[in-house]
Parts: sequence; structure tokens; C-alpha cells
Amino acid sequence: MNNPLVDSKLRRLLYRSMTRTGIRLPLPAAFRIFQLIAGIVSRSKVPSVRTLEREYLSYYREGLTPDKSVWTSIFVPTEILYAFGLSPLSLEGLSALFASMGIAKNFLGRHETHFIPNTMCNFHRLAIDITSSGILPKPRFVLASSALCDGNIKTFRHLAEKARVPFFFPDIPQNDDQAGIAYLVSQLQELIEKIEELTGKNLDQASLKAAAGNVLITAQLMEEIYRLRCRLSRNVYYGHQMINFMLPLTAMSGSARLVKICRAIIADLGDSNIYNAAFPKDISAETIKIIWAHIAPVFQYNEVWPFIDDGVRAKVYLEECTGFLGADIKSCDALEIIARRLISTPGNGPLTRRLNNLEKIYRDAAADGIVHFSHWGCHQASGATPLLQKHFAGKGIPFLNVNGDCVDAASCGLEQHKTRYTAFLESLASQKKNKHK
Repeated sequence: MNNPLVDSKLRRLLYRSMTRTGIRLPLPAAFRIFQLIAGIVSRSKVPSVRTLEREYLSYYREGLTPDKSVWTSIFVPTEILYAFGLSPLSLEGLSALFASMGIAKNFLGRHETHFIPNTMCNFHRLAIDITSSGILPKPRFVLASSALCDGNIKTFRHLAEKARVPFFFPDIPQNDDQAGIAYLVSQLQELIEKIEELTGKNLDQASLKAAAGNVLITAQLMEEIYRLRCRLSRNVYYGHQMINFMLPLTAMSGSARLVKICRAIIADLGDSNIYNAAFPKDISAETIKIIWAHIAPVFQYNEVWPFIDDGVRAKVYLEECTGFLGADIKSCDALEIIARRLISTPGNGPLTRRLNNLEKIYRDAAADGIVHFSHWGCHQASGATPLLQKHFAGKGIPFLNVNGDCVDAASCGLEQHKTRYTAFLESLASQKKNKHK
């Protein structure tokens, strides 16, 4: 939101609705009020961002529906949940939402996580605190997967045990060959059988086919979004808006809601009159183009973003997580489509796949440098950083690694970030100037 005073009041409203004292509103009702007011104060944003915010908040309101709610990690077969008429609630996404609203500090470390090592990912620590606070309706079950995060099995099994509900955990293979796909499809079939037994309902095959069809449509739309963004010469989005699009992109996979958002983005990218009024309309030839690797802070990072994404000196132009969907997902059996979608998650598989993907985005965008944000507690991202640095140094691609926390502002080192971004941009500006001589 653009008005800090209104934003602050909205945060307080939502937080008070979730406390045991003061005005006590059901959480879905609080989200509805938040959504309505946010829609009014967000009129200056580009249309697709308003669509994204409205649909994402609707997703969470549905995910808070008693008897339909399923707590999930980010990379799970949401398509199967939709086919059963269930509502996924991404807990890492909910943590990000709370952090973006400035209320993470009201939960973090105040419930269950005071005994958990602070080396654990704060998306997970905050998720544990939120669920332990008693503000969420009890889920039908908990669903997580092995994709990308080694903490998923511990965190989500713990949450299922605390809630006294079943826990399901598909193992996402690293290889996208037929053996890997068949391995995951067999697990999805087993998951369906367990949900049928738990709910007493048979899977709606037509709904599953529709959800899988939405996966194919989304993949096509994301390819078009990527193509349009690679040649974009206007300031349409803040960089972090598209970095954080990774959350709804994965949390709502298979839904008509996600298809609607993607089409709204394409409409804005294709309309030469649409741009972010906070920036100059056009991106100049002198503007430094940055590719963002991994994820970004979701709290109020407003003191730092202007150093790397002011739309004039520098622009976060594309990002790793949503910049390119290289999966060759073709029309086939619904479960195979879902399996291919999960296996092709950016970052899954051998590191060479990630390196090639990042390098392709960098080349396609004619970018000037790559920034990698190593989120504290994300062992995969931090552990791979030296290899990324070595690879891009060998390719002559400027690369900056920044260590910090995406959720907890108190653990992020904002002043250090400003210094490092400034130095990196000065170096890139000098290289860009010498190139054009």
C-alpha cells in the first residue's frame, strides 16, 4: 500500500482481530474487511497488481474455511485438493503475508518457537507460532513435500501432530525422466486414496482434469509473461512484487484464480499506457538491469529497495523464481501433468539446471548483473552460493550474494545491505559505461 498511515491502521485491525483481547473477529471476516479497504487504498497501483492482491487475499479467506482447510507447504499438488473441494492454506505464504503487513513480530518467538534453534528458516518458525497461537481453524490434514526445503518434513509433521490430524508427504524426485514422473504419479495416486478414505468422498475426475488443464494454461501464460518482460521498456512493477509472485504462483496452482491473475499481468504488459506511477514511465538505456536469484525480504524493506530498484538508476528486471518456466509440460494424463509441474519447480533437481536457468534469464533480459539473496535458515540456497559465485565468475557475469532474513527485519542488517548494493551498482555502472565507449 502507498499510504503508511492507512496501512498501519489496517495492520492493527487485522492483528486485533487475531488476539484474545479487544475486538475479536473471526479471521476470515477480518481478512474480508482488510481486503475491501486495501482495494480502496490501492487504486493507484497497476490493474494486475490490484487483481493479484484481491485474488490472493480471497485465496487465504477460503483457506481459513473450517472443515475445508488444508495446511500446506508451498510446493504441493494443490490441484488434487481443488478436485476434492478442499482449500489449501500455504503456511509459508501466510508467514510472508504477516511479515509484509508488519505483524510478524507479534507472533515470532511468542508461542512454540522459543525452543527452536534460530538457524531454522523464519518462514517455518513464524508458521509454527501462528498455528500455535490458536487463530487458525483446525485443518482436515497437513500436506507438505520434499521440494527444495529440508525443513518441511520436520516442521509440517510437528504441526500435524500438534493439530492431531493426518500428515501426508509426497517425495518430489530430482529427475524429470519417465522413472521420476512414474514414481511421483504413484505417490499422487496413493495420496488420492488416503484423502478419499479420510473425507469419505470420491475424487471428482472432471474437477481434477480441469485443474490439470489450468496448469497447462498457466504454463503457456507464464511463457508469454516471460517473453513480454524480457523486452519490456516500461516501469510496470516494483521488482519485489514479481519476486514475491512466486508464492501465489505455487500456492494456487491449478486454480482458475491463478489463470485470471496471469491474464491480468499480460494485459498490463501489453498496454503501453500502463506503468507504475511511482517511477518514470520508461526504463532508459542507462538503467542497470538486475536479475534477482532466490527469494527476497517480504517485510517492509522500503529503506533498501530504492538502492537497487528505483526504476532510474537500477531496476530489478527479472527474477529466478518466476522468470522462466522451462518445463516441457504437454497435454497428457492429469496426474502426469501435476507430477511434471512439481518436478520442474525452479531450483529442484541438479544445480546445473538452476545455473543454466539463471544464465538464460540473464542473457534473455540483456541484464547487467545478478543479486542472490541468501535467506537465513535456507540451507540449500546458502550452501549453493559458493558454487554460484564460482560459476558466474567464470562466465564473466557480475554476481552479488547478500545474506539476510526475509521475514525478521531485526535480523536482516539493513545498513549493511545498503552499503553492499550501492557498491555493486557503482561497479556495474562503471562496467556499463566502459562497454559503451
